[in-house]
Amino acid sequence: MRLLDRRCQQSGDQVGSMSGDSLSAEEVHELAETFDITIRDEEIAELRDTIDSLLEGTGELYDLPLPGRLTSSSKRSWRIPQSDSYNAFSVECDVSPTSSEGVLAGRDVGVKDVIAVGGVPMQCGSDVMRGFVPSTDATVVRRLLKAGATITAKTNLDAFAGSARGTTSAHGPICNPHDPDRSAGGSSGGSAAAVAADMVDVAIGTDTGGSIRIPASFCGVVGVKPTYGLVPLAGVTENTYSQDHVGPITSTVADAAAVLETIAGRDSSDPSTFDTGHAEDRVGGYVDAVESPGTLESVTIGVLEEGLEDGVRPAVADQTEDAADRFSDAGATVRRVSVDHYEYFRAVKNVLSVTEIAAHWRADAAPLRRGGVVDPTYQTGFAARRRTRDRGVSTFYKGKLLAGAHLLENDIGALYTRAQASREILRNELEAALDGLDALLLPTMPDVAPRLTDATDPGFDYARNTRPANVTKLPALTLPHGTVDELPVGVQLVGNAFTEAQLFRLATLIEPDLASPIS
Repeated sequence: MRLLDRRCQQSGDQVGSMSGDSLSAEEVHELAETFDITIRDEEIAELRDTIDSLLEGTGELYDLPLPGRLTSSSKRSWRIPQSDSYNAFSVECDVSPTSSEGVLAGRDVGVKDVIAVGGVPMQCGSDVMRGFVPSTDATVVRRLLKAGATITAKTNLDAFAGSARGTTSAHGPICNPHDPDRSAGGSSGGSAAAVAADMVDVAIGTDTGGSIRIPASFCGVVGVKPTYGLVPLAGVTENTYSQDHVGPITSTVADAAAVLETIAGRDSSDPSTFDTGHAEDRVGGYVDAVESPGTLESVTIGVLEEGLEDGVRPAVADQTEDAADRFSDAGATVRRVSVDHYEYFRAVKNVLSVTEIAAHWRADAAPLRRGGVVDPTYQTGFAARRRTRDRGVSTFYKGKLLAGAHLLENDIGALYTRAQASREILRNELEAALDGLDALLLPTMPDVAPRLTDATDPGFDYARNTRPANVTKLPALTLPHGTVDELPVGVQLVGNAFTEAQLFRLATLIEPDLASPIS
């Protein structure tokens, strides 16, 4: 039996059919064309023998029981949202904790609907994945339940977490609780809206170019994008693997610290977390940092000049200047800093993102860059659905896929390779700017939340000031600070790798000042 036949049989989904026990000469030629390999007729017999020998017996892997992480014994139920004025939920659910104790005991948590909760539908904001129910919990979900949390919702998002607009979900646009005619932002808009509207106590989002911090800023709440690798991605739908992050969205810094304390740390299911295990002082201590923050007397903050320049509304930039003044008044040293190639972050982020997205789709979600324990049902479910439900892909996401396909097919990998090299240059520049500083300070967003009717304007660069932390893999935290046009504005702190505790300390010390009215 062919491997694809076995996979279809195993998953229950029909992704295609191939017959015969050996590849035909025509099939060998077709495969060769996909790799630009020239095959001579006299090579066909030997190639077919080689292929057969390499694949012989591999189909038996479908008979081997996998040691997948099954869902816990906690009680689970779900339902279609009954009352949701802001379209913040994809699914309401009741997933009980596995422990009655822990820092999140008694807390209701919303989990972004690209993060697997076993037994609860995961639609990823797209009709492509409609009807898919994962059989396992993501690592962060298991950790939340162990910390005493109850998961009460899967939160709405842009399709496949691929937009910052808050408008591309199959469930419809996500509305901002401060003005329902405006976008909550994306892609974690449902998580931010749910926290801002007190629909959940805390929420989990993902961030590939700002998707936690963008909606957090628009909705007037706290959002944290951790250092890459600090929080496991196992059980999280891949967007752009080398830039994907998972983090908290909360109403207070203390809550954000408690959530990150819960979900951070090395996980054997995700090789990206391995580097965090080499030094104990790199992980944890977030709650302690909030409870004993010290003072700002020995702190130095750098205002990043490029974060305030063209494209940022002056009234929004003024909020950051005010935050800098408040840091200074509280005893911190504040100085201006700059980086040479800030304008290149956008191109680097876009090339990495669209290429990796297209590669992921072309590979049918096979976990080529991941190791450890994975959930095969997601991969087979995705492969089946993406072939039969292409009409369910949003137009914006189609554009990203096609841009990536163009680079994969026509650029011979040169631009992606250049982007990876450029990424290191930009990381070195940002780390050089951080030298001698405790954090960089800059606006989170260039403007307030746009109206839903204007949210698709390509001239609005949502990720202008958020994408640098994804490209460089550095941690970033957004705090609400005042309003413009009676809408929330956020300020952002960016630190060196694995300095989340320091960012929480600084945010705790300045949070009361930022919450007070601006004179």
